[in-house]
Amino acid sequence: MVEDLRARGAVFVKEVDEIPIGAVAVFSAHGVARKVEGEAALRRLDVLDATCPLVTKVHNEGRRYAAQGRAIILVGHAGHPEVVGTMGQLPDGAVTLIETVEDAERFTPRDPAKLAFVTQTTLSVDDTREIVEA
Repeated sequence: MVEDLRARGAVFVKEVDEIPIGAVAVFSAHGVARKVEGEAALRRLDVLDATCPLVTKVHNEGRRYAAQGRAIILVGHAGHPEVVGTMGQLPDGAVTLIETVEDAERFTPRDPAKLAFVTQTTLSVDDTREIVEA
């Protein structure tokens, strides 16, 4: 898919300021941080948000949990675009990334009664089961 888009003239960038004024910015299916959305708006870019509906659901659930004052665990892989986008959709300090069972065992929530978790959508249930159980 990426190679097909490149062949059709799409240019992939890491930073919003690499996008020429007047170009259309397409946000990845993995989603982006609110900061990226804001930078695109400041540059008055036309944006096509191609965020996967399942990823959008994770963002919305995370925001709902944060509004409830819950500590949020995000099960996923550091540096993955979806994890970066999801963490960037939530208030600073609201989410802790847990990658392994060992991470989960070391994690101490401020209030265990106010804990919630979301997962990187590209992981299978089997990939997350042990971490969630821990």
